This record gives sequence, C-alpha cells and structure tokens, in this order.
Amino acid sequence: MEKIRELISLLESGIEDYDAQMKILQTERLKYIRLSMTNGFGEEEGDSKQSWLLHLKQLEDSLKLRQNSIQQAIRAAADDIQKEENA
Repeated sequence: MEKIRELISLLESGIEDYDAQMKILQTERLKYIRLSMTNGFGEEEGDSKQSWLLHLKQLEDSLKLRQNSIQQAIRAAADDIQKEENA
C-alpha cells in the first residue's frame, strides 16, 4: 500500500508540473500567433521567428519528456507492486 501512496504523490506532483508547463506553452503559442499576425518578429536573436519556433519546440519537447517520465513511473510502480504480490 505504501508503494501506491508514493505513486499517487509522485503522480500528483508530476501532473501539476505538466499542467503548469502546458499553460506556459499555450501562452507562448498565443504570443507566437499574435506576432505572426502582426508581423512583429524582430531581427535580433531571441525575438526572430526562428527563435520563437525553437522556443516552442523546446517547450513541446519538455512536455513530452515529462509525460514519458510519468508513464515510466507508473510502469515501474506497477512492476514493483506485482513483484511484491508474487513474492
């Protein structure tokens, strides 16, 4: 039962982090759309269209990594619980 509690705690924390990161990604996507509509991209590094695309890609990759980590934690916990039941 302790393993299940640990998993629940881990999942709650991971899901909260994931949701926070998703909100950031959505906000940044909206900014990108606004800049696209107004042609407001700059020429400097950090505010160019390519920089924005890279920034969005990094946020998306971070979300995928977080999701994969949560899935791995679930699988590992399930394996541990099965091993304990079979022991």
